[in-house]
Formats: sequence, C-alpha cells, structure tokens
Amino acid sequence: MVNVAKSQCIVCAAPNVLPIAEIAPVPIDTNRIWYSQAEARAAPKGRINLAYCSACGHVFNCSYGDDLVDYEADYENSQTFSPRFRKYVEGIADMLITKHELHQKRILEIGGGRGEFLRIICERGNNHGVNIEPSYRPGPSEDTPANIRFITDYYTTRYRNEPADIIICRQVLEHFWGARDLLISVREAVGKCLDQVVYFEVPNGDFILREQAFWEFHYQHVSYFTKNSLTKIFTMCGFEVCELQEQFEGQLLGIEARAASPHVVSNKNNRADCEHTTAASFPDFGKNFRSKVASWLERLAVLYANGQRVVAWGAGAKAVTFLNIIDPDREVISHIVDINPRKTGCFVPGSGQEIVEPRALRELRPDVVLLMNAVYRDEISSAIRALGLDPIILIV
Repeated sequence: MVNVAKSQCIVCAAPNVLPIAEIAPVPIDTNRIWYSQAEARAAPKGRINLAYCSACGHVFNCSYGDDLVDYEADYENSQTFSPRFRKYVEGIADMLITKHELHQKRILEIGGGRGEFLRIICERGNNHGVNIEPSYRPGPSEDTPANIRFITDYYTTRYRNEPADIIICRQVLEHFWGARDLLISVREAVGKCLDQVVYFEVPNGDFILREQAFWEFHYQHVSYFTKNSLTKIFTMCGFEVCELQEQFEGQLLGIEARAASPHVVSNKNNRADCEHTTAASFPDFGKNFRSKVASWLERLAVLYANGQRVVAWGAGAKAVTFLNIIDPDREVISHIVDINPRKTGCFVPGSGQEIVEPRALRELRPDVVLLMNAVYRDEISSAIRALGLDPIILIV
C-alpha cells in the first residue's frame, strides 16, 4: 500500500511537511538485473513526490510504497569493481579498525550485499563477520571465507542476540519507510553496552539538494538524510552521535554513534540543533530542479541534431533516473558502459539501453561520453584513453 502520510515527517513526526518537487514515474527496482530489453522496458515504475520537514530538515518521498520494492530478485549493487570506490571502502575499513581496535573482533553488517566491505574489514583486521542481507545469493564459483557467515534475511529484532563488537550498516537506512524501526532494533541489540559503536552510511541529502542533482532521486530511496535529520533520528532512537562526516567528496554521510546514557537521552535535541542547510536554504529548489532537467534535455537535443553518437558510463541507480527522465526512449544515448561484469549484456530498466563492457566502445566509437558520477572522472578518462579513444566527456 502506498504511504499517504504526506503531512507528517517520517523521522521526527512533525506535522505540515512541505512539498518541494515532483518527479515523473521512474523504475522502482533501480538495481535489478534485466536480461532482456523488452522486460527492462516494461519494468514497473513509481512516482516520487519529495517532501521537506522544516522541523528536522529531512527530505523523503511521500508517495513511496514499501511493498512495491523487491530486494530479493536479481539485485545487483556492487561498486567495488571500481578502483576509486574500492580505495574509499578500504579507507573506511582501515579507519574503523584503527579507531575502534577491531582486531579479532565480531563484525555484524546489515544489508552488506555480497559482503565486499565485510570481507575487507575482516581480512584487514583478522575479524569474524556476519552479513544479514535479503538479496545475498552466492555466485557459482564464489568462495566464502571461513571467518564470514551470511544470513539471507532482513535484519529484525530476531537477530538482537547475534554477537557483535560493532554493527555496520552502509547505504541501507535510506531504503526503508520504517527507518526508525530498524534503528530501534539495532538499539535493542546494543542493549546496555554503552561502549559499543554502530557505524551507518547514507547518501548525503545536503549534497543532493545543494547540487539539484535530480539523478540522485531513486524510488528505492524513500529518505534523503541531511546532517540534521540523520542526527535527529539517531538521537530519537536512543543513540548519542559521536561523529558525523561528509565522505566520498561530499556524496555520502558517515555517522558513528553509541547507546546514549539516560542523561544524554533526556537532552531531547542532543546534537540535532545544527543549522539547516537543506531545502529551507533553497526556496527555489523545485524551480531550479525543473530548470536543470530542461537544460539537459536541451543539451541532448543539440547532440541529436548534430548526429553525434552518445553513450553513458556508470549503470547504477543514478543512470536509471537520469536516462528515464532525459532519454526515456533511448533516442540519443544508445548504450551505457559499466565495469561490473555481472551487468554486461543486461539492460537499463525503463529506457532500455544495453549495458556494455568498456572495450565495446572501440566498436561503438562514441563522439560523447556522459559520466554519471564526477568522482570517477580520472578513472574513466584513463580507461577511455587506454582504448585509443578521445570523445568529448560530459559530467552529469
């Protein structure tokens, strides 16, 4: 059933949230593998109606329907094939190991996909790990290390007694209408262990709103946490925020927290009184959002009129939104490149572009390559030059 609580914030329950933008229906399962173009083109879609809470700064899709999203069928969201991203996650693992002395400890990860991050932190710290992830299916030749255990399930209170010295949850919280329920379950698992750390990571809502990055809005993301709303939800769920930082060139927020003592819990605001730097600071967000979409439509129309061959690079959730809004009938952008071999030969939901490996560009000979994420600029530019190509590179 679609949530219709449009007048109440899903983080702080404050009334009278404000509508700020509406996005035409986009594919619901942005990270699902589609093996045929026909199936991809027929992928189910959902509407995004963004609402802003002036009390805590949270932004969310008030038209989101939890029961429409499926994380168990052909879900593929691995990013560690990228050297740039792998370097980032290795840095996060090393930071947590050093800061919290994670050597021969028990690591519990919630929603860790295929366990790439868990494998890294367990290998580098000689730790033991458990990954609770509903979409996990081992590959035919995939080896599972003896020190890692996978549970194919959603994390709930049934796992509150699973031993853990640290609980990690990266880019998961934004997927759930009931984000508070997940955090409350984690708080129950922590119990009276006031020294136990939890580490969460989410896309940075402040960054998305500041940049009017419409391609960052995905149906599977019901929430866009800002620094203020992320602090607020942790505080309300019984945590004390230890550290909150922008990461990955500002695109992500990393938060470390511990169970709050009664004294800290009694301070209702804790650290959630920081100045709003989100939609309240951008009263023309909706107008600017529409203007940015129009600008990209115009740019692609010029490329099309000039007969230029255009491909995109990076077949993740950003590309799904961008392509379905800017080129829904693939009139301009013919293909999209991705270095994840599990996506090769598959198709983008909705718009239907075929996903190809980098060396396919030798045959496609594009005049223009659209980069879906500026963070990977150097990595992708080097890969394109190594293929002996010199197209115009446009950064989305």
